[in-house]
Amino acid sequence: AVVSTQSGHYGRGEYRAQVRSMLSRLKSGNEDIDSAENQIMSLTLMESKDSLVNGQYDNANVIIRVGEEEFIDIEDEFRAAVCSTPSYKSIRITTVEKQNAKKSSMLQNIFKARCNALRDPNLVMKLYYCGGKGGTLHRILRDGFLPKDMVPGDFGIGLYFTQNPIRAMQYSEPGLLLMCEVGIGMAESVLKIDQTRNRPPVGYDSILTGERDVDHIGIYSHQRHNELQYLVFDSKQAVPSYLVYFTI
Repeated sequence: AVVSTQSGHYGRGEYRAQVRSMLSRLKSGNEDIDSAENQIMSLTLMESKDSLVNGQYDNANVIIRVGEEEFIDIEDEFRAAVCSTPSYKSIRITTVEKQNAKKSSMLQNIFKARCNALRDPNLVMKLYYCGGKGGTLHRILRDGFLPKDMVPGDFGIGLYFTQNPIRAMQYSEPGLLLMCEVGIGMAESVLKIDQTRNRPPVGYDSILTGERDVDHIGIYSHQRHNELQYLVFDSKQAVPSYLVYFTI
Protein backbone atom coordinates (compact mmCIF):
# COMPACT_ATOMS: atom_id res chain seq x y z
CA ALA A 1 0.00 0.00 0.00
CA VAL A 2 1.23 3.47 -0.83
CA VAL A 3 0.15 7.07 -0.33
CA SER A 4 0.46 9.76 -2.93
CA THR A 5 2.23 12.89 -1.63
CA GLN A 6 3.63 16.02 -3.18
CA SER A 7 7.08 14.45 -3.18
CA GLY A 8 6.07 10.99 -4.46
CA HIS A 9 4.82 7.62 -3.16
CA TYR A 10 5.92 6.09 0.13
CA GLY A 11 5.40 2.49 1.21
CA ARG A 12 4.98 1.50 4.85
CA GLY A 13 8.52 0.09 5.01
CA GLU A 14 9.83 3.50 3.97
CA TYR A 15 7.73 5.22 6.68
CA ARG A 16 9.23 2.99 9.36
CA ALA A 17 12.75 3.43 7.99
CA GLN A 18 12.39 7.21 8.08
CA VAL A 19 11.07 7.14 11.65
CA ARG A 20 13.95 4.91 12.77
CA SER A 21 16.41 7.22 11.04
CA MET A 22 14.98 10.28 12.82
CA LEU A 23 15.13 8.55 16.21
CA SER A 24 18.76 7.65 15.56
CA ARG A 25 19.64 11.25 14.61
CA LEU A 26 17.78 12.48 17.69
CA LYS A 27 19.79 10.22 19.97
CA SER A 28 23.05 11.43 18.41
CA GLY A 29 22.05 15.09 18.84
CA ASN A 30 21.79 15.72 15.11
CA GLU A 31 18.04 16.29 15.07
CA ASP A 32 15.98 19.02 16.71
CA ILE A 33 13.20 17.60 18.94
CA ASP A 34 10.45 19.87 17.57
CA SER A 35 11.42 19.07 14.00
CA ALA A 36 11.54 15.34 14.75
CA GLU A 37 8.14 15.36 16.49
CA ASN A 38 6.54 17.21 13.57
CA GLN A 39 8.07 14.87 11.00
CA ILE A 40 7.11 11.73 12.90
CA MET A 41 3.56 13.01 13.38
CA SER A 42 3.35 13.80 9.67
CA LEU A 43 4.68 10.38 8.65
CA THR A 44 2.43 8.45 11.00
CA LEU A 45 -0.64 10.42 9.97
CA MET A 46 0.20 9.72 6.34
CA GLU A 47 0.46 6.01 7.09
CA SER A 48 -2.90 6.13 8.87
CA LYS A 49 -4.48 7.90 5.89
CA ASP A 50 -2.96 5.25 3.64
CA SER A 51 -4.72 2.54 5.65
CA LEU A 52 -7.99 4.47 5.54
CA VAL A 53 -7.80 4.83 1.75
CA ASN A 54 -7.26 1.09 1.40
CA GLY A 55 -9.97 0.17 3.93
CA GLN A 56 -7.45 -1.48 6.28
CA TYR A 57 -7.42 0.85 9.25
CA ASP A 58 -8.94 -0.66 12.39
CA ASN A 59 -9.29 1.81 15.24
CA ALA A 60 -10.68 -0.75 17.69
CA ASN A 61 -8.80 -1.60 20.85
CA VAL A 62 -7.73 -5.19 21.51
CA ILE A 63 -9.12 -7.33 24.34
CA ILE A 64 -6.53 -9.43 26.18
CA ARG A 65 -8.15 -12.72 27.13
CA VAL A 66 -8.25 -14.01 30.69
CA GLY A 67 -5.53 -16.62 31.08
CA GLU A 68 -3.23 -15.20 28.42
CA GLU A 69 0.32 -14.60 29.64
CA GLU A 70 -0.01 -10.84 29.12
CA PHE A 71 -3.23 -10.79 31.17
CA ILE A 72 -1.64 -12.80 33.99
CA ASP A 73 1.38 -10.47 34.14
CA ILE A 74 -0.87 -7.40 34.40
CA GLU A 75 -3.06 -9.08 37.02
CA ASP A 76 -0.05 -10.10 39.14
CA GLU A 77 1.39 -6.58 39.02
CA PHE A 78 -1.96 -5.02 39.85
CA ARG A 79 -2.81 -7.35 42.73
CA ALA A 80 0.67 -7.01 44.24
CA ALA A 81 0.15 -3.25 44.39
CA VAL A 82 -3.33 -3.29 45.95
CA CYS A 83 -3.57 -6.42 48.09
CA SER A 84 -1.41 -5.01 50.89
CA THR A 85 -4.50 -2.95 51.74
CA PRO A 86 -6.97 -5.27 53.55
CA SER A 87 -10.12 -3.74 52.09
CA TYR A 88 -8.86 -4.40 48.55
CA LYS A 89 -7.81 -8.04 48.94
CA SER A 90 -10.90 -9.24 47.06
CA ILE A 91 -10.22 -7.02 44.03
CA ARG A 92 -10.45 -8.83 40.71
CA ILE A 93 -9.53 -7.84 37.16
CA THR A 94 -12.27 -8.76 34.70
CA THR A 95 -11.01 -7.34 31.40
CA VAL A 96 -7.89 -5.70 29.96
CA GLU A 97 -7.81 -3.64 26.76
CA LYS A 98 -4.85 -2.34 24.78
CA GLN A 99 -4.38 -0.49 21.50
CA ASN A 100 -4.18 -2.35 18.24
CA ALA A 101 -0.62 -2.81 16.97
CA LYS A 102 -0.90 -0.11 14.32
CA LYS A 103 -2.04 2.63 16.70
CA SER A 104 0.39 1.49 19.40
CA SER A 105 3.32 1.79 16.98
CA MET A 106 2.30 5.33 16.01
CA LEU A 107 1.97 6.51 19.62
CA GLN A 108 5.18 4.79 20.70
CA ASN A 109 7.14 6.56 17.95
CA ILE A 110 5.93 9.96 19.19
CA PHE A 111 6.54 8.98 22.83
CA LYS A 112 10.09 7.71 22.18
CA ALA A 113 10.98 10.86 20.26
CA ARG A 114 9.86 12.96 23.22
CA CYS A 115 11.68 10.80 25.78
CA ASN A 116 14.90 11.02 23.80
CA ALA A 117 14.83 14.77 24.38
CA LEU A 118 14.55 14.44 28.18
CA ARG A 119 17.52 15.12 30.43
CA ASP A 120 17.44 11.47 31.45
CA PRO A 121 15.88 9.58 28.50
CA ASN A 122 16.15 6.25 30.29
CA LEU A 123 13.95 7.17 33.25
CA VAL A 124 10.62 5.84 32.01
CA MET A 125 8.18 4.43 34.58
CA LYS A 126 5.04 2.28 34.50
CA LEU A 127 2.44 4.33 36.37
CA TYR A 128 -1.31 4.65 36.85
CA TYR A 129 -3.10 7.71 35.46
CA CYS A 130 -4.81 9.92 38.05
CA GLY A 131 -7.70 11.06 35.91
CA GLY A 132 -10.54 9.95 33.68
CA LYS A 133 -13.60 10.63 35.82
CA GLY A 134 -15.20 12.39 32.86
CA GLY A 135 -15.36 9.21 30.80
CA THR A 136 -12.22 9.95 28.77
CA LEU A 137 -10.24 6.74 29.40
CA HIS A 138 -11.43 4.82 26.33
CA ARG A 139 -10.59 7.74 24.07
CA ILE A 140 -7.16 8.20 25.69
CA LEU A 141 -6.34 4.51 25.26
CA ARG A 142 -7.37 4.69 21.60
CA ASP A 143 -5.82 8.03 20.64
CA GLY A 144 -3.21 8.76 23.31
CA PHE A 145 -2.99 11.79 25.60
CA LEU A 146 -3.84 15.18 24.14
CA PRO A 147 -3.23 18.72 25.45
CA LYS A 148 -6.91 18.90 26.43
CA ASP A 149 -6.29 16.10 28.94
CA MET A 150 -4.19 18.37 31.16
CA VAL A 151 -6.00 18.76 34.48
CA PRO A 152 -5.62 21.38 37.23
CA GLY A 153 -4.31 20.36 40.62
CA ASP A 154 -2.56 21.84 43.64
CA PHE A 155 0.84 21.47 41.98
CA GLY A 156 -0.02 22.65 38.50
CA ILE A 157 -1.85 21.94 35.27
CA GLY A 158 -0.70 18.71 33.67
CA LEU A 159 -0.99 14.93 33.73
CA TYR A 160 -0.78 13.31 37.16
CA PHE A 161 0.41 9.72 37.69
CA THR A 162 1.13 7.43 40.63
CA GLN A 163 2.64 4.02 41.37
CA ASN A 164 -0.28 3.27 43.68
CA PRO A 165 -3.43 2.04 41.88
CA ILE A 166 -5.58 2.66 44.96
CA ARG A 167 -4.46 6.29 44.86
CA ALA A 168 -5.32 6.48 41.16
CA MET A 169 -8.80 5.05 41.79
CA GLN A 170 -9.76 8.26 43.60
CA TYR A 171 -9.46 10.19 40.34
CA SER A 172 -10.46 7.55 37.80
CA GLU A 173 -13.76 6.43 36.36
CA PRO A 174 -15.25 3.79 38.72
CA GLY A 175 -14.06 0.28 37.89
CA LEU A 176 -11.42 1.45 35.42
CA LEU A 177 -7.71 2.25 35.64
CA LEU A 178 -5.31 3.31 32.91
CA MET A 179 -1.78 1.91 33.06
CA CYS A 180 0.78 4.06 31.25
CA GLU A 181 4.41 4.53 30.39
CA VAL A 182 5.61 7.95 31.51
CA GLY A 183 8.83 9.71 30.58
CA ILE A 184 9.96 11.11 33.93
CA GLY A 185 13.44 12.27 32.95
CA MET A 186 14.88 14.50 35.65
CA ALA A 187 12.22 15.04 38.32
CA GLU A 188 12.28 17.84 40.88
CA SER A 189 10.66 17.16 44.26
CA VAL A 190 8.16 19.97 44.86
CA LEU A 191 6.34 20.80 48.10
CA LYS A 192 5.06 24.28 47.30
CA ILE A 193 1.50 24.42 46.01
CA ASP A 194 1.14 26.36 42.76
CA GLN A 195 -2.07 25.75 40.84
CA THR A 196 -0.91 27.93 37.94
CA ARG A 197 2.30 25.96 37.25
CA ASN A 198 2.29 24.75 33.65
CA ARG A 199 5.89 23.67 33.15
CA PRO A 200 8.59 21.89 35.14
CA PRO A 201 11.26 23.89 37.00
CA VAL A 202 14.25 24.99 34.92
CA GLY A 203 16.61 22.08 34.40
CA TYR A 204 13.94 19.41 35.01
CA ASP A 205 11.45 17.38 32.93
CA SER A 206 8.76 16.65 35.53
CA ILE A 207 7.96 17.11 39.19
CA LEU A 208 7.37 14.72 42.08
CA THR A 209 4.62 15.91 44.40
CA GLY A 210 2.93 14.97 47.63
CA GLU A 211 -0.83 14.89 48.13
CA ARG A 212 -3.11 16.49 45.52
CA ASP A 213 -6.47 18.08 46.35
CA VAL A 214 -5.89 17.44 50.04
CA ASP A 215 -9.08 19.15 51.20
CA HIS A 216 -11.23 17.30 48.69
CA ILE A 217 -9.83 13.87 49.56
CA GLY A 218 -9.65 14.58 53.29
CA ILE A 219 -6.26 12.93 53.72
CA TYR A 220 -2.81 14.33 54.41
CA SER A 221 -0.12 11.97 53.20
CA HIS A 222 3.00 13.26 55.02
CA GLN A 223 4.78 12.46 51.75
CA ARG A 224 4.33 8.70 52.16
CA HIS A 225 5.88 6.87 49.24
CA ASN A 226 2.64 5.34 48.00
CA GLU A 227 0.91 8.74 47.97
CA LEU A 228 3.48 10.48 45.80
CA GLN A 229 2.47 11.63 42.35
CA TYR A 230 4.44 12.46 39.23
CA LEU A 231 3.34 15.43 37.17
CA VAL A 232 4.31 15.99 33.53
CA PHE A 233 3.37 19.03 31.47
CA ASP A 234 3.63 17.62 27.94
CA SER A 235 1.00 15.19 26.64
CA LYS A 236 3.65 13.48 24.49
CA GLN A 237 5.53 12.55 27.66
CA ALA A 238 3.11 9.72 28.47
CA VAL A 239 1.56 6.91 26.49
CA PRO A 240 -1.32 4.64 27.56
CA SER A 241 -0.58 0.90 27.75
CA TYR A 242 -3.61 -0.88 29.20
CA LEU A 243 -7.12 -0.08 30.34
CA VAL A 244 -7.90 -2.33 33.30
CA TYR A 245 -11.48 -3.22 34.29
CA PHE A 246 -11.85 -4.40 37.87
CA THR A 247 -14.38 -5.22 40.56
CA ILE A 248 -13.95 -4.96 44.33
